[in-house]
Amino acid sequence: MKIKKAVLLVLISILFNLRAAAVVGLCDSVADIHAKQESVKKQLDQNSNELSGKMDEINQVYQKLSDLEGKKKETEQRITQTQTKLQQAQQEKKNRVRDAKERLCELQKRQGTNTSLSILEKSTSLTQWLRSMIALQRLQSVYNDSLAAVKQSIVDISQAKEQLQGYKSNLVSQERQVNDQKAVLDSQMSDLKKKIADGQSEMKQLADREQQAKAMEEAQKKAAEEEAQKQKQQQVQQTSTKTVDNSKAATSADNVSGSKTLTMSATAYSTEANGMGTYSATGINLKQHPSCVAVDPSVIPLGSIIWVSGYGVSVAGDTGTAIKGNVIDLHFATVAQSMAWGRRTVTVKILN
Repeated sequence: MKIKKAVLLVLISILFNLRAAAVVGLCDSVADIHAKQESVKKQLDQNSNELSGKMDEINQVYQKLSDLEGKKKETEQRITQTQTKLQQAQQEKKNRVRDAKERLCELQKRQGTNTSLSILEKSTSLTQWLRSMIALQRLQSVYNDSLAAVKQSIVDISQAKEQLQGYKSNLVSQERQVNDQKAVLDSQMSDLKKKIADGQSEMKQLADREQQAKAMEEAQKKAAEEEAQKQKQQQVQQTSTKTVDNSKAATSADNVSGSKTLTMSATAYSTEANGMGTYSATGINLKQHPSCVAVDPSVIPLGSIIWVSGYGVSVAGDTGTAIKGNVIDLHFATVAQSMAWGRRTVTVKILN
């Protein structure tokens, strides 16, 4: 009797180990996760360096914009000053032309229209006449030179104003180009910030997965050690663990203290059927570990080790929409096996 109980416990342990192996198969190993972390970290560093470079570029762009704005304001001030000078020069020209007209009118009133003859008539000598004519010519020359200087000043100021306006237009064009460059850099920085945020999120997820993988590997290692210890005890007791038929498993189940017995209706299914998934609700790979029973968790808790008459010892590792109450669904490796089973009334013992 003790030997039978030991055999049953070994079977239960094997089923648990198979289930654990199936779950581990769904996860990456710690080494794989470390490799992914290195890859993500490398990309994060690259993106961070690129972002730093873009920030330097954007700072240079802001400095250019600031310099252009300063030059533009200075140019606008110079244009305003030049416009004021131009208005003053134009007013000076008007004043001098007006003064010349007034002097000419006054001279005509006093000396007549023929100035030279009038001066000659009023001169007491030829020398006085020559002196008066020279003085008049010098006065006219000074006036002409002054008026010409004013006219040239207007031309120079107008040209300076045009140059300043052209310079301002060039500054505006440069400012537009720099703003376009800034918009491109802003977009690139936004993309890099998003990539960095995504990378940081992925690193966090990988850290969580690493902890899960470590826990899973530790559990797998512990289960393997326990299995090795049980096999060693089996060898000492000289108990064969290679095969145990359903009848022996049933006999063993009858002798397990406190086991719960149910009479249920059992249907069958296979992952090989069209539209069926590979993994059970608890993550068991049904292609690798076909022994699995779909149950109603409110009747048989998921993860329970159960014995089903005509099927043997298995794990309650799956669920189904049609599996309610005292109905279970037995998984078979092939569709033919599941069809051969059909629907039967069975005895179910919950072993743990």
